[in-house]
Amino acid sequence: APIRGEAGVGYVLRPGLFLPPLMLGDQEVEAVMLGLRYVDQRGDAPLRQAAASAAAKIDSVLSAEVRATRDAPITLPGPDGAPPANAALPRLRAAIREQRRLAISYADGEGRQTERTVWPFALAFLDDAQILAAWCELRQDFRMFRVDRIATAQEIDRYPERRSALVKRFRAQVGDQARF
Repeated sequence: APIRGEAGVGYVLRPGLFLPPLMLGDQEVEAVMLGLRYVDQRGDAPLRQAAASAAAKIDSVLSAEVRATRDAPITLPGPDGAPPANAALPRLRAAIREQRRLAISYADGEGRQTERTVWPFALAFLDDAQILAAWCELRQDFRMFRVDRIATAQEIDRYPERRSALVKRFRAQVGDQARF
């Protein structure tokens, strides 16, 4: 390790030192692999590719004993009957990441079309749907929009609030139900 010592100062690590990867325990590997399998079943192509890349990196450092747990998992993400990944997911994730307002055309459960301006802050991947969580300017409240019912989504501009503040307000409103 590149260490520099100086009288009266002590020892200091020089820049450039990289710590080895942390080893995961059996249950940690199980938890991470469960999450990666879930993403592989329910995510869109970019998320599935990211999950495969992460799994390969994890696999490269696993011991033979832990690899056996990975090959014969104790937990599974459920049946592979998830809805097909929606083509709009990458655009929605980008809007969330960049804190962009969206003008969306949305169909409710009865098929009625509405136009909304929303401030998207999260995506939820459920067994039977993908959900966009957003602040809705029309309703002046938080709303959940099924991604498969969003006909169009156009970016407008940055929304005036920080995403972290939206998430905090949402969690305060819905309590323990918000798990993101």
